Amino acid sequence: MLRSSWRWLVGCVALAVPLAVPAHHSVAFYSNDKIELRGEITKIEWQNPHIQFGLRTVGSDGVEKMWRLESSSIFLRLKDGVTRDLFRAGDEVKVFGRTSARDASAILVTNMLLPDGREAPLWPDAAPHFVSADRMIKATPQLVDAAAENRGIFRVWRPDALLTPGRLEGLPYTDAAVAARKSFDLLAAAARCEPEGMPRIMIALFPFELVDHGREISLRTELYDTQRTIHMDRTAPPPGEPASKLGYSVGEWRDGQLMVNTTRVNWPYFDQSGTPISENVQIEEHFKVSGDQTRLDYELTVVDPATFKSPATLDFSWLAYGDTIQRYDCRRK
Repeated sequence: MLRSSWRWLVGCVALAVPLAVPAHHSVAFYSNDKIELRGEITKIEWQNPHIQFGLRTVGSDGVEKMWRLESSSIFLRLKDGVTRDLFRAGDEVKVFGRTSARDASAILVTNMLLPDGREAPLWPDAAPHFVSADRMIKATPQLVDAAAENRGIFRVWRPDALLTPGRLEGLPYTDAAVAARKSFDLLAAAARCEPEGMPRIMIALFPFELVDHGREISLRTELYDTQRTIHMDRTAPPPGEPASKLGYSVGEWRDGQLMVNTTRVNWPYFDQSGTPISENVQIEEHFKVSGDQTRLDYELTVVDPATFKSPATLDFSWLAYGDTIQRYDCRRK
């Protein structure tokens, strides 16, 4: 299971350059040039997929400039202990980040020095920039006493770690699938704020909740406020079932694990790099709760000869921190 730090924002995976290392779609729009600014917060847009700030600076020549600062998603900031009430319009702050490759007034902000002397990390794995580590805002999550609650699989699960780029790069893609990425419109995809389908919605690794309804299990994921239905009273989709973004999922309990098979998927992409999948894709998922019920081990296998030379498998884990599913409410830029 992955135990690495939160290196890579799961919310959106895209290619920064064709056939290169995958990165969050916002990262692809920013250069490696760093910048540090002092100014006044003019607005705060606490929204998904990216929190944004307005910043007014005054140069040595007395000329004002307005900047747009882009951070990560709300979930990733809350995970790091960064809450909305830390920021107020009118506050004088310092910021550090990467300049935009498209907009001379935009920054991918990674660090902000607040008026009280603390530093807020605004991007996953941001190291202290203005202050020592003890003045950096951070969260100290505690696992719940899941064994005492005895809810098994039916709770909210938080991803233990995000996928590193190599995990997706190393899958057995066909040459045709890799070549198809070249025609993917990254800018258009980033701007649509469109709910995504299977299996991408599970690769993104946002918190999700499993709810038992007897003949059905609901899987509610925070990303895009998406809800899947797992049919426990069937072994296959009903005849004539139309294809959909999430497909049709059937499940069964086997040796204490929840086994789910999904077909009839018409979401065209495996990831947000534009790697295509066909409507013949078959997706198998295994969910297994640990003995103390604090960890959910997950395995995803995707079979699609048009995309993969052999079955592609990813495995990772989720933890029980007592989270609740927040409204995602994705807003276009």
